[in-house]
Amino acid sequence: MRKGLFVLCGIAVVALTITGFAADRSQFLFLGDIRIGMRGVGKTVVAGDQVAEFAVEVLGIIDEPGDRSDFIVVRVSGEAIGRSGGIAQGMSGSPVYVDGKLIGALSRAAAWSKEITPIGLVTPIEQMLGILDSVKGRFVSSVSAAPAPEAVLQDVQVAEVKQAPGVALVESSPNTLFAYPVATPLLVTGLSGRALDLLMRGADAQMIPAGLVGQFLAPQFAPKVAGLSSFGLNLAPVAGGASGESSTSLALEPGSAIGVGLVTGDFSIGALGTLTYREGDAIVGFGHPFLSNGKVAFPLTSAHVVDTIKAYDASFKLGSLGPSIGAIFEDRLPGIAGRIDQAVPSVRVSFGVLDLDRGQAKTLNVSLVDEPRITWELLLASGFEAIDGTLDRIGQGTVEVTYQILGDGMPAPLERRDLFLSTSDVALYPPWQLASIVSALQYNPFQDPKITRIAASMQVTRELKAAQINHLELDQDEYMPGDTIHYRVELQTYHGKMRTEEGEIPIPDELLADYLVVRAYAGPRDFEAGESPREFSDLGELIEAIEDLPSYDTLTVELFVPDPLLAGPGALLGVAKVRVQIGGYFLYDEREVTSFLFLPG
Repeated sequence: MRKGLFVLCGIAVVALTITGFAADRSQFLFLGDIRIGMRGVGKTVVAGDQVAEFAVEVLGIIDEPGDRSDFIVVRVSGEAIGRSGGIAQGMSGSPVYVDGKLIGALSRAAAWSKEITPIGLVTPIEQMLGILDSVKGRFVSSVSAAPAPEAVLQDVQVAEVKQAPGVALVESSPNTLFAYPVATPLLVTGLSGRALDLLMRGADAQMIPAGLVGQFLAPQFAPKVAGLSSFGLNLAPVAGGASGESSTSLALEPGSAIGVGLVTGDFSIGALGTLTYREGDAIVGFGHPFLSNGKVAFPLTSAHVVDTIKAYDASFKLGSLGPSIGAIFEDRLPGIAGRIDQAVPSVRVSFGVLDLDRGQAKTLNVSLVDEPRITWELLLASGFEAIDGTLDRIGQGTVEVTYQILGDGMPAPLERRDLFLSTSDVALYPPWQLASIVSALQYNPFQDPKITRIAASMQVTRELKAAQINHLELDQDEYMPGDTIHYRVELQTYHGKMRTEEGEIPIPDELLADYLVVRAYAGPRDFEAGESPREFSDLGELIEAIEDLPSYDTLTVELFVPDPLLAGPGALLGVAKVRVQIGGYFLYDEREVTSFLFLPG
């Protein structure tokens, strides 16, 4: 009896899985229905907002291990393809129909020595229906993806390449089909110079300035600023920026252009693709991942295609993004999926820059998606655009900057002040420091900070407001526990006069050591050999630690003693310190004095 019940339940589960999506099965042809030689049409926007059709002929099916690697190989032709110069960037997601039934989305281009006409790969619709079900809150569908044996391209190998291969390579491999992505065009307006370059190409380790907050806390995820091109996104020219077109959800139909927004405001960043299928307020498109993030919360925007431009390396759609019309909630291998008329939270960012030398002030305001994987790129691009656009130069200077970060998941706002100096590029430091702080919050192990607001305000001057820690002396050569050390620090200001700071540090009564070390230094310091990174028990403690790290115009005089558990002169522990704010001067260098410590008795 129990065995029979188990089998019956299993059958019920299979039935539920197959019939999980509410869409009428008669609208689709699945892999098992596809045959070589079938003819149909694809739909996409080539120019304007009018959906155009192109001809499609099925050449066969690529049947790789696992359903996610299966594709329908098609030959494409017609006026829309000829005008576009083949399969263009931005066509990904274009729905393909056979006998009026949807078989999937054009997602990749391909080169094959046996075909001289443009060919492409179609992501089967059954893969895409799974992510559509997810955003509809239904049981995720799983239709059998087993193709008919006679439809499978036998003895054909598939090689995934990043771009269209050369003719010689294709002709030398007659049994290999070279598939390459139909890259998603990234539309950027309002960014220029190195802000745009960094956004796309990222930065290597040599470009990251030393002294950022993350260096002095418990180890965080190391920054890897690879640029948006590392996600397979190609920068495309933009006509007219954010279009402001009055596109509505009613205008969306399979083949329509859609966008995914990343930044809006004084500059904009987003991606252009094509809508594959719509069921009520739910949509699915692209036929391939955007950032491959899984669960996401990105704005779905309207889009306008000005024209499709032929290019030798890769043709592309020239267009612009319109206002937000919904939200993208799934970013998976088969494509993206979301819902119309829904909003997603964003992070409001403000960079205020005052050029003290020219009296010029500018403020840049944008809204960013809350996605930690690309936070560095978006914040750095924003910061560099704000600073470079205000200063209109790259070079030396001193910058004083204050940060404020608020979030619905933060116990309190984070507020911090910094002062940086550079003899070559003063603009480097504020954006990198801000990105470092935000990343430490986003990747904290305790809770999602749900950042809602980031504000940075800075004052910049060409003047090198620096002071060297020139000399440190103590009032005695030897001390006893309980004594008070009186110190004197001399600071040599750049092209200026000597400045003296005096103070005192009490020696703890219970201190046991043969000697002690007093050090004068600026800003935060690295961990000593005998010290461990600070441990935090909650997000509030992490915020306090970030706020407490001294800026580089803070003089610290600290008392160290040898670590009794470690041997060697470098094994020290900090036991007491005094901090002094030095009026806007960037301090550099350090001085150290060693004294004997005599124990009583």
